[in-house]
Formats: sequence, structure tokens, C-alpha cells
Amino acid sequence: MNTYQKRLPAWLIFTLFLFAFPCNALAQDSTRDSLKLMIESLNLFIERQAVEKVYLQTDKPSYSAGDTLWFKAYLFKASYLEPSEKSGVLYVEIANDSNMVIKRIMSPVSGGRSAGQVTLGELEMPPGAYILRAYTNWMRDFGETYVFQKPFYIGDEKVNDWLVSYNTRILSNNGNNTLQLGLKLQQVDRTPVGLRELQIRLADGKHTWLRTNEDTNVDGLLNLNVDLPEKAETTSLNLFIQDRRKSAPKRTLVIPLSVNRPERLDLQFMPEGGDLVAGLPVRVAFKAVNEDGRGADVSGEIYNSKSLKITAFKSLHKGMGSFNFIPKAGESYFARVNLPNGKYRDYPLPLVKINGISLRVDNAFKSDSCEVTVRASPEMAGSNRIYYLIGQARGIACYGSAFNIQKGVARFKIANSLFPTGIARFTLTGQNKIALSERIVFIERADNLNLSTTQTKAFYSTRDSVSLQLKVSDTDGNPVQGSFSIAVTDDNQVKTDSLSDFSILNQMLLTSDLKGEIENPGYYMQDTRTARVWQDLDHLLLTQGWTGFEFAEVFKPVKNPKYQAETQFLIKGKVTNAFNKPISSSGVSLLSQKPYFVRETRTDERGDFYFEQIFPIDTAEFFIQAKNKNGKNFNVGIEMEEFVPPVFTASVQRLKPWYVNIDTSSLRTVDKKMSLKHAREKLTGTVLKEVVIKSKRIIKDSKNLNGPGEADFTITREELEKAGRTTLGDLLSKNIKSFRLQMTKGGRLYVIGDRKMHLIIDGINTEFYWNGEMPLHEYFKHFLEYYSAEEIKGIEVMTSKSYSYAARYLPPMEDPSFHSYIEVTTRSGSGPLLKKMVGTYVYRPMPFSLPKKFYSPKYIAGSTADGTDIRSTIFWEPDLITNKQGLANIKFFTADTPGNYSIIIEGTDLNGKLGYTRGKIIVK
Repeated sequence: MNTYQKRLPAWLIFTLFLFAFPCNALAQDSTRDSLKLMIESLNLFIERQAVEKVYLQTDKPSYSAGDTLWFKAYLFKASYLEPSEKSGVLYVEIANDSNMVIKRIMSPVSGGRSAGQVTLGELEMPPGAYILRAYTNWMRDFGETYVFQKPFYIGDEKVNDWLVSYNTRILSNNGNNTLQLGLKLQQVDRTPVGLRELQIRLADGKHTWLRTNEDTNVDGLLNLNVDLPEKAETTSLNLFIQDRRKSAPKRTLVIPLSVNRPERLDLQFMPEGGDLVAGLPVRVAFKAVNEDGRGADVSGEIYNSKSLKITAFKSLHKGMGSFNFIPKAGESYFARVNLPNGKYRDYPLPLVKINGISLRVDNAFKSDSCEVTVRASPEMAGSNRIYYLIGQARGIACYGSAFNIQKGVARFKIANSLFPTGIARFTLTGQNKIALSERIVFIERADNLNLSTTQTKAFYSTRDSVSLQLKVSDTDGNPVQGSFSIAVTDDNQVKTDSLSDFSILNQMLLTSDLKGEIENPGYYMQDTRTARVWQDLDHLLLTQGWTGFEFAEVFKPVKNPKYQAETQFLIKGKVTNAFNKPISSSGVSLLSQKPYFVRETRTDERGDFYFEQIFPIDTAEFFIQAKNKNGKNFNVGIEMEEFVPPVFTASVQRLKPWYVNIDTSSLRTVDKKMSLKHAREKLTGTVLKEVVIKSKRIIKDSKNLNGPGEADFTITREELEKAGRTTLGDLLSKNIKSFRLQMTKGGRLYVIGDRKMHLIIDGINTEFYWNGEMPLHEYFKHFLEYYSAEEIKGIEVMTSKSYSYAARYLPPMEDPSFHSYIEVTTRSGSGPLLKKMVGTYVYRPMPFSLPKKFYSPKYIAGSTADGTDIRSTIFWEPDLITNKQGLANIKFFTADTPGNYSIIIEGTDLNGKLGYTRGKIIVK
């Protein structure tokens, strides 16, 4: 056994060089050698790629304003699910429902593990829907498939909050659509919001389709009819409800509407293996999706070109299902779907190929093997044609077979024991090594780690000491050492749902290898999986199965990756001259003030330099200076290699606010949270928000025409220092919600609200230098991307008439109400034309975020609960390590809230096996 084989998991060692010849066995050495070469090439390709997968366990699925999100990160090599050695830096970010990144942190990775926390500040992250992402720089070379993405909601429930229930219906008449919208408004205590004047606005981000003032009736009901054009973007349709009463607190509810027009139903048909081939039986999977991106139940019939019914079909789960039929040569087929409005719509099936080959895999529930059937049209069969069937798991070849098809069909029975638990991919190729057909299935080996906890008591009291023991074993009952994380939450305040849970099992074994968003991923990975769930899982794989790389890529030269793996944090750059030519042997100095140290290095022949073994923390700042061969900084420039964050595709599915169409179970959770807060306030006194009379936010050396601090909005030096290398454009986008690039009658312009933007830098109007050779927005973009936060002292924004610059910058007849002004004060103070200092660079990288210790109070025996301890996360430990006996002890104290506590523990043995368990604690 060679060294490579010794490193392989047990499930792979036996099967690595397995070759089967089930149909007319081919004894030729050349065929056997060709198959062996294919498998070796495939495994070497996967080894070189070293694809990574990441999973984050968080302390809970949703949060309140001002909470802290705690996480444990597991970074795996995708092939064996062992800790990845490729990356030592992990990026964790939170984006809002507009796909704008609100916060990004950099977390060090050691042994494939990391941990940390993100403070969900009330100002920067107000209540709403967000998405948590995690990725390494190396993962960016493989698209967004492996990027960890988890949606969550931040709420801020109050006693006087409103609950909104709505229903929608689309009526179509002669091509015109009318949206019928029914609303019901009530307070959290179920009191109707009756006889209330409301301002209603319906918009999709580009257009406002309705703006009106309406009154609810005595029961809080309101019905509206809205003309909705075909061009309306229903995927971003929001309803804004504002209380018009002057005596009431300012209240605006934003409701993402789910509006699904039946005629816009998206229905796709996916023949198993890839194609419809004349005369070959085929299973056709389908998936129906509404405009909101969620699965839609459908039913209908399949017809041929002569409108003769062939078969019927009906979805079974989340719009997915399948049917079987035999396509005929020269025929075309379509599906007729029954729509809810009594009408129907026709959808074409893929075209029928005259010649071809089909691949069918039957993976029966609780079977020990897969049955693979390969069929070929006469032109594709015969003893002179050789085919290869390769079975892969996690990209590694586990099974290989060479065969021919003499009677139009070849059958295989492949043992599931050849594969690990998870997705297996069967690829059928010809001698040219180009994939002809593919199919993925899920293999269930029941070989995950067994996690169990034991309690010292059947139930606990409030403020009681809890002692748990975690026991981890493998399928043979042997103890397992590993790394795990545990979250304990109060069911009164945190609703966990096993069907929609993100767990290390469904993320690593299922969803990270599928395309698109998976609704309720926990549904497919239930411990008590039934035959029906197994069938639904197979339909998911038939419709959202990821085909991965092209098989032929394996045999091509390896391309240099666009994004390099970061084994550690490096400060990298290039030294060039005035002609942008690299300067070799240039001396480069690095100075850090906190902590203080000085490093020296020289550039290589390409002018590149780097500094390693650096751990940036807090507000890290480094001064870099380069000199030419003569020791001078004349004619020397520094180009730093900065981390350029990726822009990910926005999620199709939108999270609804907690107060919209809330179910009974969630409403009980809200009620309990309200009562707990109310009880604590009675004991401690209602804490009023501190009223602070602030002085004007003055920017030093500002050339503001209105005087120091006279602006509608100001970004101070302290805020800019936290932003690091953020560009001026990103600063404005993040801090000024109405700042955007918009199409106007005069072309594309930067605006604030509906006001044209003018950019002033150090008192100099940048438009003075604009010669009209390029569009104005492109000219502005130069400045917005050139300046970064570290070069700016302050930013002042003037939008109101009170702070207008119109007197100086606008012609006398121009209406000042359509103009806004941004005054930028730079550190140099020399206006928009000064270049950066020659031969020096101030580098402010994103600092490492280090994990803090989760605060868990300790109470003395017999301590009395007084209602002040209403933690929602009772306990969090990201670094739970089992010993040689597979045991780990857990200790914490309960809070003042009787009820059930949920326990979630998950992790890995660091050798390819994963584990997950849920439990309960009863507190009386």
C-alpha cells in the first residue's frame, strides 16, 4: 500500500482500484489500463484542487436587536471532510436584505477550526432580515456553491408593536392584472388596530405602484385593489404602512409581499441522466417554482405533438416530482399544467434526440446497493464501443467499470458500502473521456458519529447547576475524540425547528453540493427518515443536483487559480517606478506602532515583497516605506495587494419580519418574551433610553460653506478610522441609504434621494475639472473609488435648503431643491488632484477578530430567581473536546425562566466523521 492510500479513509482504501466488467467482460489490458488511468487522474485532480467546505454553528437561529451572534466554524477538505490545511484565514460577513454587507470580520483558522462573535449593534443592524456568510479566499475559485450562507432575522419586539396578516390574490382580465390585498392589523395583545388612518405605499425598488391614505375598519381590516403591470418586479415588492396619527410614535412597517401570478409559474423538466432519447425509457424529474422562489404544488398531463395524452404528473414535495415514459422519434412533448384560476399553461419538454445513451440509478429506501441501468440506441451500442462508469463520492473515485452494450442495455448492482454517507455521483463516459450522462444519489451508511448526553437530574430548578456529560462513539461503539460545539437556548424565547435547521450533517453531506437554495434542509436529513422523505430527497437530487466540473477538465493542464489560498495573514505588495515597471532589490520597511516592531525585506525580480508571521488585531495600522536601489524614495511607488471582497448573488428568497403572518407557535414565543421583559422591568424599573444633548459634529479643517458642523449628516474621523480601507463610494452607500446611481432624463447620475449629487473635496468643486469627455457619473466614480476612509478626516452631507451650496455652485434660475452636496475633508487638505505620497503607504488591514468567552453566570446553591436573568442563550461553548473515552463534561446554570431548554451539539472527530444531536432540559 502506497503512502497516498495510507491517508485514505477506510471506505476508500478497498475500492480505490476496483474494476468491474459486468457486461461482456473486456479482458484487454489496454482497457483496464485506460480505466485505471482515468481513476488515478480524477483522484489526482481532486487532490490538487483541494476544495474546501465550511460550516458555522451559531448559538441560535434568530436574534434580538443588540444581541451578540456567537459562532464556531469548521473548515474541511471537501474530499475526506478532514480539517483543511489549505487556509488559515476565514472571512465571516453579514449582509442585509438588499445584499449590502454591513459587517465583515477576519477570523484565524487553526486545525480547520475557528470561533468568534459578531455584535449586532442596533444602529448598524436594525430589525430586519440578514444573511450570514463564511468563506475563504481559496473557495472563491470554485464559485458560490461551497460558501456557507444562512439567513436569520433580527427582531425588536415591543408591547405596542403591530402584527400584520395579509393575503394576496391576482385577478387577470384582458392582460391586465389587479392585485387584491387583504390586511389585518392588531397589536401584540390582539387588540385590533381599528379606525386608524394609514399611509399605504406599494413599491418594488424601482417604481411605486400605489400611494394612498386609507382607514382600517373597527376590526383592523383593510382591503385594497392595485393595478399591477406585467413589468412589476414581484420578487422585490414591499408594502409600507405608516401610522398617520400625529399623537402616535412614528411607525413604519415594511412588509415584503409574496405575490405569485399563476401564469408566471416556472416549471423545468430534467430527464434523468440528461437527455430524452427516442425509444429509451426515461424518468423525468420536474420542479415548479413560484415568483417568490419557493416550490409550488402542480399537477397536469403530458401530451405529444398530436395533443394525445401520454401520462399525468403531480408534485409530491416543494414542487418536485417525477414521471416515466418512452419518447418516440420525430415527436415533441409538452406539459399542460392546471392553474389555480381554472386556466392552464403549456410548458415544452426537452427535445428528443434520435441517438443517445441513458443512465438510470435506482437507490431504494434502506437498500444495501444501487441498481444502475445503462441503455443505448442501436447506433451507440455494439461490442466495438467501450464505455466507462465512474462512481465518485466527494470527488474521489470509489468505483470504476469498463463495459460495452451489445443488446441495448447494461445493468449493474453497486454496493453502497463502496461509498461514504453523502452524495455519490455516477458519470458515464465514452473512450474520449467526455461525460455522456450523469446522476447523483444519496448514500446512507448510518456511519455518522453517535452523540448522546446524560443528565444528573430529570428536571432542574431556576438558577440551578446543570451538569451534562457528552458521550461520542462510532458505529461500533468505540469512543471518539473530537471537537464539538454546544448551544443551549430557552424555548420560551428561541424557536428552533429541526426541519429547517442548518446542521453540520445537512450542510456537509447534502446542501453544499446542490445548486440553488434548499427549502427546509433539515427535512431531508431526519433521524427517522421515512420512505416518503427518501423519495423526496431523490427528487431534490434529480432537480437541484450539482454536476460539478466537466469530466474532461480532469485531463487538461492545471490552471493557475485566480484566488490564492491564505495559509496565514500576509502583507503583500509591489514596488514600481513612474513607468509602472517593477523595481527589484528595493528595500521595504514595515513599521507597526501597536504593538511596536520594525521589519525589513527586499523585493524580488518582479518587484514583489511580503511580510509574514503578522497577527493584526484591533485597529491595526502599518507604515510601509520603499526605497530605490540608491536608498532614495524618489520615483518609487507602492502598490499594495489588498483584500477585495467578493460580491455574492443576492438571495432569491426573502425572510418575512417576525410580525408578518405570524403562526401560533411563534406568537406564543413573542408573548413569553414580552412577559419576561415586562416582569424584569417591574423589578428593576423601566430603563429609559438616555437623552444626550450632543454638540455639533465638527470636522476639523472642513471647508464647509455653512460653517463647522452645519450639515444634515456627518461622518466623523472616529467612524472613518473604524472603516479602514473602505472606499468613499462604499462609505456613502453604507451610511446614506438613499445614495445611489440612478437613470435620469439627463443620463445616469449619482443622487441622494431625488437630488443630484455634487462632490466637493477640501472646498473644491470636482465638477470644475470635468471636461465632458466622459459621462459625469464615470468621472465621479473615479473619486469615489480613489479615496478611502483612511485618507479622509470627515464627510458632511447637505440635502436640505438650510445647508444648501446653491448660492455658490448653481445658476440663479436653477431650483436648489433638486441638488445635494457632499463635502469631503481629506487628511492632506489639498483638494481632489493631489496624488498619494511617493514611496510610502499607510496600510490598515482588516484585523483578526478573536473569540471572547461567553458569559455564563454562576449562582450559589439555593439562589432565588428574581426575574432579572432572562437570557435567551443559556450556554455557549465552541471548544468542547472529548477525551480518549469519548467523554466531555458540561456545566452551566439555568436562568430565571421555567420551561424547556433546547440543546444542540455538533462537531467532528477531525478524521472525516461528523456528529449532531438535539436534546431537552426541563426547568421547573
